[in-house]
Amino acid sequence: MTSLWQSTRASLDDSLALLFESLENLKAAKSVDIAEVMEQLTMAAESARNLRSLVSSELPEASWRNRKELDALIAEIQKSLEARALEQLRSRLLTLATELERGSIVHRRALRVDQLNQLREKAIDELRSQAGVDGAPQNLPGPEADEWIEWACGLKEPEDAESLQTLRNGFAHLDDFVANLEPNMWSVKKETPV
Repeated sequence: MTSLWQSTRASLDDSLALLFESLENLKAAKSVDIAEVMEQLTMAAESARNLRSLVSSELPEASWRNRKELDALIAEIQKSLEARALEQLRSRLLTLATELERGSIVHRRALRVDQLNQLREKAIDELRSQAGVDGAPQNLPGPEADEWIEWACGLKEPEDAESLQTLRNGFAHLDDFVANLEPNMWSVKKETPV
């Protein structure tokens, strides 16, 4: 669940806990600060409105009668958000694999082109394999696919150590391909609009 969902739900629970404490004091015939109780009620109502808005943004037709049903809806939304996030990770890997297929290596020596094409094929296979794993695939650092090769070729140590380490650990073949590729060796034909 995203931090926004967690914080909104926690805000509602926290504001209700404060309000409940004030109500318990009233129940025990203790004095309470009416303005403070009104502020607690206002905060609880605002938190409820925010949570209701989040639920409606994901499930516009959703309705519930109590907290148990609300929690069930939130669990359903959480599963949907997690599935969407996994699909985005997979799609990102497949998009880069497609971009690598579209490109070509330009070099004056045919042997070097063959070597780099072999590395590229391994990188493409690795990306497709990662996209097909059960569970969450590795998170690929960097920009979108059409800018990725240029970005990756520009990585330097120690400035980009974290991104380089992520590539080495999660995408060894892709890292090997990029480590052997110079930006001026990579060419991608731009798609012409139809």
